[in-house]
Amino acid sequence: MWYALLLVAVVFFDQLSKILIAAVAGSAGNTPDGGVHICWVIDNFFEISYCENNEGMMGLFPEVSNIIFIVASIIILIGICVYLAVSKHRGKWVNVALMLVMGGAVGNLIDRIITEYVRDFIHIIIKIGGKEIFPYVFNVADIALVIGAIMLVIYILFIGKDAVFRRKKKDDDKTKTDDTKTAETTTNTTEAQK
Repeated sequence: MWYALLLVAVVFFDQLSKILIAAVAGSAGNTPDGGVHICWVIDNFFEISYCENNEGMMGLFPEVSNIIFIVASIIILIGICVYLAVSKHRGKWVNVALMLVMGGAVGNLIDRIITEYVRDFIHIIIKIGGKEIFPYVFNVADIALVIGAIMLVIYILFIGKDAVFRRKKKDDDKTKTDDTKTAETTTNTTEAQK
């Protein structure tokens, strides 16, 4: 259960950062998109800008009701808890990935239940041809969710026992050895019959 500490740490740092940024936001200047500019960490690239998001992860789902996100989060959390209860031999990689997903989901769920919006403040500005291609503001919970999800995809595709792209060298070598033994046995049996 050591990995449960990771879940607690994600939720703690997510909520702490949101509380601190929201407290500072009252005295900072307004940004053109309606958020509150706090400071530049790296000029014109990494900005701390507080906004209250009721449109889903990084504002990607503007037409979806808050209650839908609450219900979906609870269903996902229950699903992960059931999986953790019934599965054996998951390994550290999967445990860490699931705790990151759960920590992120819980962090944003707390916001949605208490305030009916999610407090976002991390803004990475990437421009191509003068146009911003990633205009989203996010938070610690979103980072944990994305990293956990990427880890799960990597596990499913490359690491897991039944991974989609895993080289099955040991199994292939064993099959070749078994095929060779079968061929030798057949040859020996045929020669003995002659």
